[in-house]
Amino acid sequence: MKKIATVPFTALMVVLLMNFFAAGSLQAQATTIWIARHGEKDTARATLQDPNLSIAGQQRAKDLFQKIGPQHPTVVYSTERKRTRQTVAHFPAAKQLVIYDSKALPALAQKIRAENMGATVLVVGHSNTLLETIEALGGKRPVPELTEDDYDYLFKVVIDAKGAISVSYEHYGTPHHGGGGTMISQ
Repeated sequence: MKKIATVPFTALMVVLLMNFFAAGSLQAQATTIWIARHGEKDTARATLQDPNLSIAGQQRAKDLFQKIGPQHPTVVYSTERKRTRQTVAHFPAAKQLVIYDSKALPALAQKIRAENMGATVLVVGHSNTLLETIEALGGKRPVPELTEDDYDYLFKVVIDAKGAISVSYEHYGTPHHGGGGTMISQ
């Protein structure tokens, strides 16, 4: 009885499996950056320069965690303000919170691209920095502007393994301006 050569078949299977896992690792190299505004601030003490979250803001922080917590962000960026730090407090990665300067968004984008490629990242900022953060990352504004009342936007920037950028957004938590829960891609 002749013995069938199994080495070429085994080698073929190894090559196919390597290609399968390599394709999966390219997918895993996509970087997902979630960008949200801090929760509603306590305006009862309008003279405070660095107010805490209001009760509504504390609920929005919980809503943010419920929405993207299952995505397991491994890095959390926040400004130095109490309200941004309080918004991310529910995320385990916030224990190693990275504070960024909201006036230096290109530096933040460069840091994310240099240190967090392939990761899931959360960036919490302010109404006047969210769209600018998207632009600093190389994306296009999915909405023309945000107002001081816009707390319910959640932006998602994905940078794939080849550097292509997609931007989408949805509303979460208690709606503002009639926001719903639909993800809209740009």
